[in-house]
Amino acid sequence: MSRARRLFFALWPEHGERLALQAAFAASVQGAGGRAVPAEHLHVTLEFLGAVADARLEELAGIGAALALADEPLVFDRLDWWRRSAALVAAPSLAPAGLAALQADLRRVLSGGGFRVDSRPFRPHVTLAREVARPPPASAARVTWRTRALALVESEPTPHGSRYTPLARWPARA
Repeated sequence: MSRARRLFFALWPEHGERLALQAAFAASVQGAGGRAVPAEHLHVTLEFLGAVADARLEELAGIGAALALADEPLVFDRLDWWRRSAALVAAPSLAPAGLAALQADLRRVLSGGGFRVDSRPFRPHVTLAREVARPPPASAARVTWRTRALALVESEPTPHGSRYTPLARWPARA
């Protein structure tokens, strides 16, 4: 019997970019309360797959390797409180066209392969805090990430929140 893993595809930023985003929005995260997401877990989810059998990992790796990720700037200049999910997120006012096209391609290929995909419109964001009960104070923060790496990531629940482990990574193409 094959084991199932909780998986997702994501933009996987460099360590310095994560720290910059965390520092830029730290006062807002603290002011909104909740549980801050550790810097090493900050990412942009492109598609959450849910439980996937180990037997399909090679297929997912092939999908990731075939995608054409462009190295573009992604500017996080908005802070949003998602009341329903009690999340505080950093988001871009304008997503790069290449990122939207990549996510649409990924969703199409995954759906064609029989994987579960989200039917909601793609809204690029980074979750900064969970269990946030009130809107954050205003922020003028602005942080730029480069879309340099795509990753297939495993999400493992722990008593202190999920732990994210990249299983495969692919660099952006020039």
